[in-house]
Amino acid sequence: MFGVQGCSWFDNQTTYFNTYYNMKRIMTEVKDEFDFQDVNKRNKPRVLVPAMDSMRLVSGPPKNTTYQFLRAFVIERAKLQPVATKVDSILIKGSKVVANHPKSKYIEGSLFLMAEAYFVRSEWVPSQQKCIELAERFSDGDFSPDAHLLLAKNFLMQRKMTQGKQTLSRAIDVAWYKNRYDILSEAYRIQAEMAIEDGQMDEAVNPFKQAIEQCEDSEQRARWQIDVASIYYRLGRYALAEKAFLKVFDESPDALAEFEALLYRGASLVQLEKFDEAEEIFNDLDENKNFTEWNSFIEAERLGLERARSTDPKDATLIALERTADTSFVGRPELMAQSFQKGMGLFKIGDYHEALKYFAKAKVIRTPVYDVANKYFTLLKQWDEQQKKIRSIDQSLMIDTTYRDSLMRTKSAELFALGRIHEQLENSDSALRYFQYAYDSTSVLDPARGRYLFSQARILRESDPDRADSLFEIVAERWPKSEFAREASTNLGFSADGGIDDAAELYRSANSFRIVRDYSYASRQYMAIVEKFPENDYAAKSLYAMGWMYERDVKMIDSALYYYGQLLERYPRSKYAKEIHASVEYALAKINGVEVSDSTLLRDLDQDLINRAKAGELDVLQQLIKNNQDALQISGPNVQLPNIPGLTPNGGSVNDLLQQQLKNAAGRLPGSVSDSLRVVPPPIKP
Repeated sequence: MFGVQGCSWFDNQTTYFNTYYNMKRIMTEVKDEFDFQDVNKRNKPRVLVPAMDSMRLVSGPPKNTTYQFLRAFVIERAKLQPVATKVDSILIKGSKVVANHPKSKYIEGSLFLMAEAYFVRSEWVPSQQKCIELAERFSDGDFSPDAHLLLAKNFLMQRKMTQGKQTLSRAIDVAWYKNRYDILSEAYRIQAEMAIEDGQMDEAVNPFKQAIEQCEDSEQRARWQIDVASIYYRLGRYALAEKAFLKVFDESPDALAEFEALLYRGASLVQLEKFDEAEEIFNDLDENKNFTEWNSFIEAERLGLERARSTDPKDATLIALERTADTSFVGRPELMAQSFQKGMGLFKIGDYHEALKYFAKAKVIRTPVYDVANKYFTLLKQWDEQQKKIRSIDQSLMIDTTYRDSLMRTKSAELFALGRIHEQLENSDSALRYFQYAYDSTSVLDPARGRYLFSQARILRESDPDRADSLFEIVAERWPKSEFAREASTNLGFSADGGIDDAAELYRSANSFRIVRDYSYASRQYMAIVEKFPENDYAAKSLYAMGWMYERDVKMIDSALYYYGQLLERYPRSKYAKEIHASVEYALAKINGVEVSDSTLLRDLDQDLINRAKAGELDVLQQLIKNNQDALQISGPNVQLPNIPGLTPNGGSVNDLLQQQLKNAAGRLPGSVSDSLRVVPPPIKP
């Protein structure tokens, strides 16, 4: 018995000092390189932006299915490159532990470090497999909560939302059982982010409130109370946020929690226009030597205070303060958040040119405001370009009226494009006005007038349904053969053939809008098919068409991948899913900076696709035959090859014989060489 224990002790000691210790050390270095420690240890304040989550990103797929916050989990290739060797070392050492020390007590930790290493490399499936292996072998182990949480992340990153949410709930149960508050905090934050993007605001705070009631640790309750207050602040519910931040001091907050509670309570008071109270809080924070290292956060919120106080956004003193902050704290996310807020303020009062400058400053690096700032920057840039085009046409009309009708048609098209930009900016009134300008500016013979009138009706459908119906009737009557007449009739509740609810009819309608580049309405029609006729063949075809539209026409790869992903999830056996499966895998891997092998692309394909892919392996042999078909040909004056009896029984040269043998070898391989069946490089490029 003593001998067995002695062997076990020796095995554990050698495993730890020779391998496992180094794995942990290297992973710590890797995380330090990515600044993961700041996120996990929470050793600096978070950046909160008021009411940002109430701003809808109108482009692309719905927010309740594609979660923007997941992008933070992806390590960019440029950041991974310097530590790639270290990550490989973790995997190699972990494999040695599993293979050579299967009975040591460090197997569980090694499996988790390997799962983390794969996750860092954005290899979700191998990471998922290691997490499952750990959870099955060590269900009550110390790393079980970590493995369940990482497994949930892997599912979410692969857009397996149902499995991800179920595993996240399981991770919370295991974390409570093991008293792992760090795992609980991260799991609750992920649930909150999903609920916010789903538009389920109460669901975002409820997990934290329930956790506060169940937890006996006063310091941890303070951290979760800040999470509740932060969600209210992000959603623009400033009165609730101010009270929630104040409630933090009913618990026992640590220094970081105390700073965040005071800082954002002051920010909430700024939003409630209680400027003097907010200023007093900021002054107290500034004088507290415990918070010196976070001075940039104080200055950012003080800048927000002065902007809220000022009645003149172009006040020289305020501009000087902004410049000082920009130069003193270059590249700090908290200052970029302030630039975004200033840009939104200018945007709301219609000063688009000035707003454009601040949105440009807010999207320098990836921060919590990056995606929204980039959206507004792109649209305002397009708005500026459209304004220039229209001014150029007006100048041409003043100089020469020879081609007036043609120029007016062009101007109408540009006015309509400007209206579409305003529609994406959620300026419905401006969009309607420009659609009216487009309709009034062009000739009565211009067939595009039907489109302009239809777009007006579409905008008015909710606010003024009677007027919208009148416009739909005009479109159906005056342009009966246009691509909009059928849709106008559908909105009125009638059509010539009475088949307005038919899937094929909706599909033709969606294609019509796609052809005329009304992508928003085309998307609505495609999705109507999926929702109304989920069992119809047109449902899968519609998701395929949506992905194609966003990929090829709109040039929005994220949205294309979302709809392709929906096709793979809902209709995996359809011919459309089989066609794009490999391409989607390839594109996702490339976006995440992962090198793709054929085995990766083929792992989930149906057997017939595998056989078709294997046929492509013959290309190498066929190429060899082609490249060497003259390799043994000998020519020259008076040169003759010896005739070896029995070697070429049917006549011909030695080269002919060898070529035939190569072809016979090719014939014995499975599959066939057909260009139409090869797995071709995918059309999607990040």
